[in-house]
Amino acid sequence: MKTCEDVRNMKGLLDRFGIGNDPDWISIVLFVRNLLSRLSIYTDDKKAEIQREIFGELAKKDFSEEHFEVVLAMLDMYVMQTIGAQDLEDALTREKRSASQLLNEMNEVIDTMNGSSERQNRKLDAFKEQTVGVIESGEDQSVIVAKVRQMFQELIVEFKEEAKLLQSRALMLERSANFDPLLTELHNRRAFDAFLNDAILAQRKKPGSLCLLMIDVDLFKNVNDTYGHQAGDDVLRALARILTAHVIQYNGFPARYGGEELVVVIQDMPLDIAVLKAEALRTNVEQYGFRIRNEGRLTEAEVSCTVSIGVAQWQKGWDAGQLVRAADTALYRAKDSGRNQVCTARPS
Repeated sequence: MKTCEDVRNMKGLLDRFGIGNDPDWISIVLFVRNLLSRLSIYTDDKKAEIQREIFGELAKKDFSEEHFEVVLAMLDMYVMQTIGAQDLEDALTREKRSASQLLNEMNEVIDTMNGSSERQNRKLDAFKEQTVGVIESGEDQSVIVAKVRQMFQELIVEFKEEAKLLQSRALMLERSANFDPLLTELHNRRAFDAFLNDAILAQRKKPGSLCLLMIDVDLFKNVNDTYGHQAGDDVLRALARILTAHVIQYNGFPARYGGEELVVVIQDMPLDIAVLKAEALRTNVEQYGFRIRNEGRLTEAEVSCTVSIGVAQWQKGWDAGQLVRAADTALYRAKDSGRNQVCTARPS
């Protein structure tokens, strides 16, 4: 997916400069990264020079309003110097850029503004018509310069809007990539695997306590068989909310491991405390009245559910798979012992 790749590349560039979510500075990056490559009035060497100069300023990581005005003035100067250094009509002739070609270039610029509003399009379309009129009428060059200056300022505004949209899309993509589509409070399996691997790498560098809770809904098949899969989904959603309310108190990392199995990664917490947290969760679920829907509406009927939980603590030399297997083994010992209980992994 090219859009996803573009967003990832853009996010990497913003992270490189430490820009964060400031739309003013994002608009500068968008202008230099996207617009310059589409304007044939610049040579490739000139484009590279501008990018080096602006990215050099960004590398200073001074994102004050004063520095923003300095960078904006630099870009303004490049535009004005380029036009002032040549007769615009001669340049258009040499490059065989007729009025229609100029319009095509403006259309390419608009195409980079994904999601721009109808109002923004009308503004740019009107400006294109004015530009063509100026070129064809042979107006004084100062008039053309003024129009181009106006274009530059308007494009900066438009790119600010695109920057906001890009940020929104990036957040949406990030959420889609990391969270479960059904249990939206919980991370998905891919995010869990990545987080656990990183947590274990951190343990190897600076050993501490790393615990894993493996949670499974007892007799979940009976819920689906008795009340239907919609009811089963409702139970899982409610369970995800209960789990999130618990782990947020100690900065745990909750995820859906698969099916009705959930997991929680807990860092910097001793095993005995992690077991107490698991027991509190188990008790909360046991006492909770799960309500199900019938034809889209919540019913008064309540469904009782319980969970079994396996708890394991990372041991020196273990990889992620070994920690997961230890917690899973403890989980199934809890289920084999009568369900609705917490079991701890035995020392290896």
